[in-house]
Amino acid sequence: MLYGARNSLVIALLAVLLSTTLGTAAGLLAGFLGGWWDTVIMRLGDMQLAFPFILLAIIVLGVLPDRNAFHLILVLGIPGWILYARVVRSRVLAERSKDYVTAAKAIGANRMRQMVKYVLPSIWQVVVVIAMLDFGFLILLEATLSFLGFGLTPPTPSWGGILAEGRRNMTIAPWLSIMPGLAIMFTVLAINLTADGAADIFDPKLKRGVFRRIRQSFSPAAYVSDRVPNDDVSEAPSLSASQFLEVRDLSVSFPLEGRVVHAVRQVSFTLERGRALGIVGESGSGKSVTASAIIQLIDPPGRVTHGEILFEGRDLTRASNEDMAKLRGKSIGMIFQNPTTSLNPVLSIGAQMIETIHVHRKVSSAEARELATRALMDVGIGDPRGVLSRYPFQLSGGMNQRVMIALAMLAQPELLIADEPTTALDVTTQAQILEQLHDLIRERHTALILITHDIALVSEYTDYVVVLYAGQVCESGPVDAVIHTPHHPYTQALIASMPRADLQSDQRLRTIPGELPGATDVLIGCPFAPRCAYAMEICTRVNPPLKAVERERQAACHLETLPAAKEESL
Repeated sequence: MLYGARNSLVIALLAVLLSTTLGTAAGLLAGFLGGWWDTVIMRLGDMQLAFPFILLAIIVLGVLPDRNAFHLILVLGIPGWILYARVVRSRVLAERSKDYVTAAKAIGANRMRQMVKYVLPSIWQVVVVIAMLDFGFLILLEATLSFLGFGLTPPTPSWGGILAEGRRNMTIAPWLSIMPGLAIMFTVLAINLTADGAADIFDPKLKRGVFRRIRQSFSPAAYVSDRVPNDDVSEAPSLSASQFLEVRDLSVSFPLEGRVVHAVRQVSFTLERGRALGIVGESGSGKSVTASAIIQLIDPPGRVTHGEILFEGRDLTRASNEDMAKLRGKSIGMIFQNPTTSLNPVLSIGAQMIETIHVHRKVSSAEARELATRALMDVGIGDPRGVLSRYPFQLSGGMNQRVMIALAMLAQPELLIADEPTTALDVTTQAQILEQLHDLIRERHTALILITHDIALVSEYTDYVVVLYAGQVCESGPVDAVIHTPHHPYTQALIASMPRADLQSDQRLRTIPGELPGATDVLIGCPFAPRCAYAMEICTRVNPPLKAVERERQAACHLETLPAAKEESL
């Protein structure tokens, strides 16, 4: 058994290496070079797949009088290249048009260097996983051929040959067949489990399931806050009947290997129907995670660990997946940051819009097309019928963003979340799209949450503002009051860094020194203290609570909670 294992495993392993080398090289050439290289390689693969693999192996091995390991390696390894070639080709087609490959061309890298140094490091992980699965398959295939008498010429042993010999003695010594059968089964099982573990390592998202939503339990989750508790209940803002969205102490964490990333920490705010709320902060402040938590689209292993998201009285953190599917699109719409990647590249704009309409309304195809045409006209597209027949890659960034807004507004949602909808656009297009979006939500009385790092946009297009820093609220309140009389040093710094028309030619825009704390850093005291011009000794020890400073306004700063310190700073 042990001696035969050497032959079975070595033959399968070397055959896998041969298939992997041939297939990866062929896939790289077909995907990267394209043209006649792609045509010839893929047509050869189609011809090979049209002929049964096991039958080809039997024909070739059957004519050889003396079969050795070298023959089996060639017969098993050469035909397997097409599997790797197809997978590698598809990955290369996706990678070769990305910006980092274009940058490599710009610095003068030749095609071979682009393939080996830039594209191959981005795709080799999937080749390793496929090779491990193929290793187990070839062990089974070698055993099958040996069992049928087309393996190694006796007396050279292999597991398949031992299994065939044991079959002749089943009645007097059944263990002669059972033992090699168990060896094959457990070896292939171990290889498959190892491949599954390797896939988890190469793509950590697979460990917890892609897009697997984790609901909160029906009892509030335990959460330890580093903020000073605020027992002054009278200062908490009260909800009016028109406020239909309330986020209470929302905390979102991403548990990783040996550490936990606290992306959002006890964020609270309210939003009235038909009003606009701006969430502003630097990149990494937790803005997009907060938006994803509201619509319950947090990628695993992230999860809401504490708090409530009340939408018209219903807690979305505890809603079922079926209920959330009914709310998304129809009641809560979302405009994503990058419209080019958010739209399906292989479906026309019309197909995507009509499908969205059919999901939420029972109308005919003609009516759905008319509704889609009208929606594109509402966002300022002059040739809506022409745009419906085009694909996303045929449109500019501004046109794709208009299409995204039209898609989000098709079902006339009550709440629209716009996650930095104009970041990648020029200033003129930004203004046009934001004006059209502003008119749409006013016309349809839709509530808006605008996620942005530009506090100037918030001051112009929203009614309320929430300033986030390191995942927690620094200041919140009516936008005019916050812009004109900011109470938190971070808000003051953001406003001071805004471009202004009265800025003299010899003046420079103010900058905020330092950087945001790392996502895995343990925060002690106020997270903004290392960058704050007013930092005191207490700021390095105690994280200030979020307290009411004026009517409908809150701030989390020791300057507000310690009157003596505030007077000294002023």
